Amino acid sequence: MPDFSRRPRAMISSMAARDDTTTTHYEEIRGEAAIRNRLSAMAAEEREMERAMRAFEEDADQAKRYIEAEWRRENWGHPPERRPAWASS
Repeated sequence: MPDFSRRPRAMISSMAARDDTTTTHYEEIRGEAAIRNRLSAMAAEEREMERAMRAFEEDADQAKRYIEAEWRRENWGHPPERRPAWASS
């Protein structure tokens, strides 16, 4: 009569190994997905910061134009005698 006591153990151990492999595979996939999500969030943050920097630069340029226009009004259409430091460079 054949000894069947070893076969179930072999199947159980191979199933456990398969489960471990599957678990490891899913962990790798989750880790890669987390990295992709973080990279995507970082790219979105970079785009937002670039947009904010452009808006800030535009606001600064607009403020400079406003100040220059105000000085011209104060000086009857002529530029001021002393230019501001930011305008001379």
